[in-house]
Amino acid sequence: MSGWIKIHRKFLDWEWFNKSEAVHLFIYLLLKANHKDASWQGMEVKRGEFISSLGKISSDTGISLQTLRTLLKKLENTNEIEVKSTNKFTIITICKYDSYQDETEDTNKQLTNNQQTTNKQLTTNKNDKNNKNEKNNTFNFYDSMVSFGFEEQLVKDWIQVRKVKKATNTETAFNGFIREVNKNENSPNFILKNCVERNWSGFKSEWLPKEVTIENSFCWR
Repeated sequence: MSGWIKIHRKFLDWEWFNKSEAVHLFIYLLLKANHKDASWQGMEVKRGEFISSLGKISSDTGISLQTLRTLLKKLENTNEIEVKSTNKFTIITICKYDSYQDETEDTNKQLTNNQQTTNKQLTTNKNDKNNKNEKNNTFNFYDSMVSFGFEEQLVKDWIQVRKVKKATNTETAFNGFIREVNKNENSPNFILKNCVERNWSGFKSEWLPKEVTIENSFCWR
């Protein structure tokens, strides 16, 4: 026999929980009940039902026949089970069986849905990360330069210089460049123009003293 049952923690509050033999018997009945419709000797045995005998149940559980009859009656009176007996066998039905057992198909479906959701989320996160990286590496760098006040064409030209030099256009690179620009007395666009014309992918304030022309200033390569 394979499969599983589920029991809510509220089972601790069950009125028969302090009767160990009642708990033992009810768990046994749950485990024995069919998890799907079946047939036995031409009889339909529905989900939540099983066919047995009092002798078999007594043998399996170790509960005496007299105690077993008493417990079954109590469980029936509190609507836990239904019992139908014939001269050959006993049919026991678990009331509200769906509360204790999920369909395997539903469980597998839920697992599949969870896996698909996880995979979709991982893909989305990866795409978001790629988009963010692409934006940081190109678009944001350009916008930040223009927002600071640099001429658009100079920015485009310098980005091309940096591309050739294989410099990364990150926020860190931008912030470092701005710190050096702020240290120098020349105007930002004058500095950027020198960077473009001298083929500089970076800039240090000491490279370009005040009013030094392109012709006689130090060139970093």
